[in-house]
Amino acid sequence: MKYIIGIDAGTSNVKAVLFDVDGNEILVEVLENEPIYIGDTDVEQNMNILWEKVALCIKMIMENGPAKADDILGIGVTGQGEGIWLMDENGEPVQDAILWCDGRAADEVAKVTEDDPKLGEMIFKTTGTPPLTGTQLMLLKWMKNNRKEVLDKAKTMFFCKDWVRYKLTGTINGDMSDTGTSLMDAEKGEVAVDLLKALDLGEYVDLIAPVVISNKIVGNVLDRVAKDLGLNPGTPVVAGAIDVVAAAVGIGAVEDKDICVILGTTCANEIFMKKEDCEFGKEGTRLEKHAVGDLFVNLMPTMNGTPNIDWVLNEIALTKDFSKVDIMIKDVPAGSGGVIYHPYISAAGERAPFYHPHAKANFFGISANTKRADLVHAVYEGITLSIKDCLQGADRNSKIFIAGGGAKSSIWAQMISDVTGMEVVVSAGNEFGAKGVAMMVGLAVGEYESYTDAARRTCKSERIYRPRPDQNAIYEDIYTLYKGIRIACESLWTARADVMKTISKRTREN
Repeated sequence: MKYIIGIDAGTSNVKAVLFDVDGNEILVEVLENEPIYIGDTDVEQNMNILWEKVALCIKMIMENGPAKADDILGIGVTGQGEGIWLMDENGEPVQDAILWCDGRAADEVAKVTEDDPKLGEMIFKTTGTPPLTGTQLMLLKWMKNNRKEVLDKAKTMFFCKDWVRYKLTGTINGDMSDTGTSLMDAEKGEVAVDLLKALDLGEYVDLIAPVVISNKIVGNVLDRVAKDLGLNPGTPVVAGAIDVVAAAVGIGAVEDKDICVILGTTCANEIFMKKEDCEFGKEGTRLEKHAVGDLFVNLMPTMNGTPNIDWVLNEIALTKDFSKVDIMIKDVPAGSGGVIYHPYISAAGERAPFYHPHAKANFFGISANTKRADLVHAVYEGITLSIKDCLQGADRNSKIFIAGGGAKSSIWAQMISDVTGMEVVVSAGNEFGAKGVAMMVGLAVGEYESYTDAARRTCKSERIYRPRPDQNAIYEDIYTLYKGIRIACESLWTARADVMKTISKRTREN
């Protein structure tokens, strides 16, 4: 029997997943990741520790699963996107990676959005992505401004999955989906050299790894690595894709006008469209290259999705048992007794469907009658209203494919349908990012004829939810209030950040 290994190096966990060629998850090995949180805004990652965890997961797959080395058709890698992962000429990290959720480049973003808006517009129109704190482009600018001596030691600038793939194969590559986030001219499909020069970053163009399509075999597992992990030397490895694109493929969202929502660390809301229908730099869009043909993704990834759930379970629900939480909130009516929650819990503020580096989460409308269940329910509703916020302009006749840990909750899935007014399809399976890159391997080695064929063979629906008109009508009113509060808070978030800086300064002085 033949198998494929998919690797997903996420923010919270790293995983290796063994799939058969029909897309069934045979074995999953998981290790908790170790992001490093520094102060109020900085988030980093030790690159070597991440690789060691990935390697151990692969080794456990080969030791604990049914597959022998000869059975493995190939390996695909996905991982957290954006951020900046720098490697020197000896193949070693020059520093800890700065992650996508890091907020230190807020001043660099402000420079090109407020002080020089024409440059900000150039970034948006060229790449399809507006200037954001966690993009590699803005972090590259931050590195030049603040750590040039470290940056100048680098030979290659990677994304997470590219670092993992380098450690497997020794080859240096990027792919269209990851590199295209902020470093490529979306129209031309090539590195945006003129943009980098406009940002006074032209000297770093050579740091960008050669870019290929996601399903291209770009290397083979090194002999010494294969020996350590239990693989055959020469096992093929494909370029792979950024996690949100890989997961869309794994769900089966590979056609024009498909929509998917990935309920993970970031709540990734994705609408797929043909390149000819894209308007790069249009307000309300963030267009990135899909792995499939000429399709692009209008990507609206919030900074945090399920971390809001983790927080409310730890601090308010006082249980981590999701079945108990579902029982707790199942009878709470739409609107949570008048409590509205805004899910901007990330250290770096929010980036979709609006950008504000100082956005913070809040409850609105608590009264003496508010119960614990109301607060928990309000957090679920807040994330769901954020999803609706991100999907404004989508065709309501489309279906939403949902995946991620949150998709296991039937209450949440029905809530998403009620809030958006759209049919929601829960895809069978759990590890969709790893599955997506496994499908890319199958395509590369000739197991599947196309992405459509791969989706038809491997992707199945588990449950379907349809909107209830009475609930949808309630949520339309709640959404109007939700958005109004969020807009009203923008100046207050900035004021809060200023106050916190003052407090921090006084604390240091004392």
